[in-house]
Amino acid sequence: MKNIRYLLLDQFQAKDIAQDLMVQLEVNRIHDVYVTPIDIRNELSIQVPEANEYSEEVIGGFMKDYQKGVILE
Repeated sequence: MKNIRYLLLDQFQAKDIAQDLMVQLEVNRIHDVYVTPIDIRNELSIQVPEANEYSEEVIGGFMKDYQKGVILE
């Protein structure tokens, strides 16, 4: 699994964005991604299977307006 952390802009809450992202993933029929909100640091931790570019593309497109940074682990 590949870990991606999205640092959120201050006006957004990690819990709310995580719920919205889960709906987006469901709409796109993506079921093998794990989203964990980290409220204390206002970020999302997302686990994506290694060879799944489609999932990464959907997540990246959704997160582009909510993030101030990305950390790949």
